[in-house]
Amino acid sequence: MANSRFRHVWIWVVTLAAAAGLPARAADVGKISVSIHEPGSEVLLPCRAWVSVAGKRLFNPAGESCTPYARDRSFSCDGRFVIEVPAGSAIIHVERGKEYQPIDKEITVQANQTANVDIALERWVNLCKEGWYSADMHCHFGLGNLTILKQLALADDINFEPLSSLWNHQRGNMSDESWPDWPAGASVFADPTHIVTFRNQEIERIGGEAFESTGALLMFGLARPVQMPAGNSRYPCDAVLGRMAKESSPECVIDTDKPIWGENIVGAALGLFDSVQVCHNHYHREATIPVGWGMAGADIEDGQKSWGDDELFHRTNSTYYRFLNCGFRLAATGGSAMGVMPVPLGYSRTYAKLDGPLTEAGYLAAIRAGRTFATSGPMLILTADPSLSGAGDCGSQIRYSTNRGKPITVKAELRSIQPVDSLELISNAKVIKKIDLKSRSSSPVLAESIVLAFEPHRSGWVAARAIFTGPDGHLRQAHTSPIYIMVDSKPTASKTDAEYMIRWIDRLLQVTDKPGRYKTDTERSQVQAFYQQARQKYQDIARKAAESWGD
Repeated sequence: MANSRFRHVWIWVVTLAAAAGLPARAADVGKISVSIHEPGSEVLLPCRAWVSVAGKRLFNPAGESCTPYARDRSFSCDGRFVIEVPAGSAIIHVERGKEYQPIDKEITVQANQTANVDIALERWVNLCKEGWYSADMHCHFGLGNLTILKQLALADDINFEPLSSLWNHQRGNMSDESWPDWPAGASVFADPTHIVTFRNQEIERIGGEAFESTGALLMFGLARPVQMPAGNSRYPCDAVLGRMAKESSPECVIDTDKPIWGENIVGAALGLFDSVQVCHNHYHREATIPVGWGMAGADIEDGQKSWGDDELFHRTNSTYYRFLNCGFRLAATGGSAMGVMPVPLGYSRTYAKLDGPLTEAGYLAAIRAGRTFATSGPMLILTADPSLSGAGDCGSQIRYSTNRGKPITVKAELRSIQPVDSLELISNAKVIKKIDLKSRSSSPVLAESIVLAFEPHRSGWVAARAIFTGPDGHLRQAHTSPIYIMVDSKPTASKTDAEYMIRWIDRLLQVTDKPGRYKTDTERSQVQAFYQQARQKYQDIARKAAESWGD
C-alpha cells in the first residue's frame, strides 16, 4: 500500500515537472559552462545571453554574477555563466548590443555532464573609435543596485546609461540634499568608455482618450529633481515642469519618449525640448505596440489618415517632421524603457558624437547640439560638405544663398548586419532620394551610401533614415538628427504644419473643459494660458511662412 502511494506521488511530481517544462529526473539534465571573449583574447567579455531548448528560452543561470530579465527572457553576465538544461540539443544565444555579431551556437548536452563552451564575439563596427558613443535614453532597470547597472552598461554595450533615478512617485519626493542619494555620486564609470548616471527623472502622465495624456517628460542631468504633481494630476502642465527643470539645471536635456503625446507641442513651442525619441520603447524584439494611451490621433489630419498597421511608425516620424518644419531644432534620440518593456538595454538607442572624452556633461551637450542618430539596428551617419559655411555633422547649420549657384552636397552612410528595406534622404518631410535595398544581402555587412547635391529653395532641414522590417512585419528605422539649412537668411516655417499644431492645441483646449480634469477653475485657467501661449507661437510661425515663403 505504501509503495502504491509512493508511486502515485512520484507520478504526480513527474506530471507537474513536465507541465512546468522541467526535467523529470536529475539523470535527464546536464550543464553548460560558457565563457565569452573577443577573438584572440582571454579576457572575459560581458554580454547578454539565453539558451533555447525545444523552442523554450532558459534564462536563469546559476550564481550571483548573472542578472536575469524575465520580460526579455534573457540575462546579462560578466562574461561567464553556468546553466542547467535538459539533456539533448540546445542553442546558446550570445549578443552584446549593436556593434557585435550575435552568435547562436548549437551543442549537445549529455546527462549528468557539463559541456564547456568558449564563444568568441566579434565586433563588426567600432563607433567609439569614430567619436560616436551609444546611450539608452530610457532606463528603469536596476534602481538601487550599482553592480547590476554597471553590468548592464557593459553587457549591452551602452556607453552612456542614464538611469531614471526618480520615476513619478517610485521613490517619493527627494530633497535637494539627497539628489542623487548614491554613495558613488552623480555618475560612475563601469570602465573608461561606459558610464552610469543618476541625475535623471521621468514624469509620466499618460492614459485616456487621444489628446488626454500630458506625456512623458524625460529629464537628464538635473541639479535637483522636479516636484512630481500629486496623485498623477494633470496639473501643472508639462511646460511648467520643463521650465522648472531648465531654471534649476540650465544644462539639462529634456526629452520625450515619443513625439505624439498630447502636450509635447506646447513644450516644443515654448522651447523646452532638446530631443525627441523616434526609436522608442514601443519597438520590441518580437512585436510593436500600436498607438494608444492618449497619444494624439488621426482626426486632426488634413490629408491622408490611413497608415494601416504601421500608423505608429508614420505618425512618430510625421509629427517629428512637423516640429522641424516649424523651426524647432530637436535631436533624434532612442530609448528602450528596460524594466518596463520586454527589451534589453539599448534595443533602441542613441548615438552621439562627442567633442572630447565620455562624460555626462559632454554627452548631454552633444544631444543639445543635435550631433546624434537614433537606431533600432543599423548604423547611419549624415554629413554635409564641410567647405560650406556651417556645414559638417548633423546638428550643424548651413547658411545658403540662392544667388551662389553651388548646390549643397550631403552624404548618408549606412552600415548594417541586418536586412534593410531602403536608405533615404528627407528634406522638409519629403523624400528627396531613395535607394531600394530589399535585394541586398547584409552578410557579413551591408554598406551603402547616398551622396546628393541639391539646391534648397526654402529654409529647412535634411536628415537620413534607414527603414527595415521588424520580426513582426512592422517598420523600424535608424534616423539621424537633421542638418539645418537657412536660405537667404529667412526662417524655417511651414503654414501647413503650424496650422496642424493649432488644430492640435484646440483639441487640448477642449480636453481642459472636461469635468474633473482639474481640481479648481484656477488650475484650468493656468493650463489654458500655457496652451494659448503655444497657440500664439504657431500662429506666428504660420504668419512668417506666409511672409517669407508665400505659403
